[in-house]
Amino acid sequence: MTSTRDTLALTLGATDGPSSPTMSQCVNANGLIFTSGHTSLTLGKVGAELSVEQGAQAAREAALRLLYSVREHNGTLDGLQLVQLNVCVHTTADFTQHGEVAEGASGLLREIFGDQDLPTRKALGMASLPRGVAVEIDAVFAAAAAPAAATAPAAV
Repeated sequence: MTSTRDTLALTLGATDGPSSPTMSQCVNANGLIFTSGHTSLTLGKVGAELSVEQGAQAAREAALRLLYSVREHNGTLDGLQLVQLNVCVHTTADFTQHGEVAEGASGLLREIFGDQDLPTRKALGMASLPRGVAVEIDAVFAAAAAPAAATAPAAV
């Protein structure tokens, strides 16, 4: 049975795949899934040709692409907890609203994973990003802890 989270990921469409034969989109290590950077389809610089709202939409696009990769890698989005989100925004030198742009990705991920155990987040401005994209994000996920099973006292 496919969950709502997985159905969303399946409708996202494929990402471009690794940009290099020397990297992976996602890697498991010690119960964590680390992602490579995933870019928006939107090109441009926030604070110049793109507004904050357009930047936030670009961050949402990047988050959708990231979720697709995680779903492909893990087989499901169920049972995952978003631990950390890093958002790089292609901006002008004087731009200061990085957090508002990052909300495009954070808001979508909160819709999907809920607001229990909100992740840490970093939002940074960049002078350039690959291919001139507006936003690039990466994330770390953990398997959600299973609820403790109730145990009956041992018979004596």
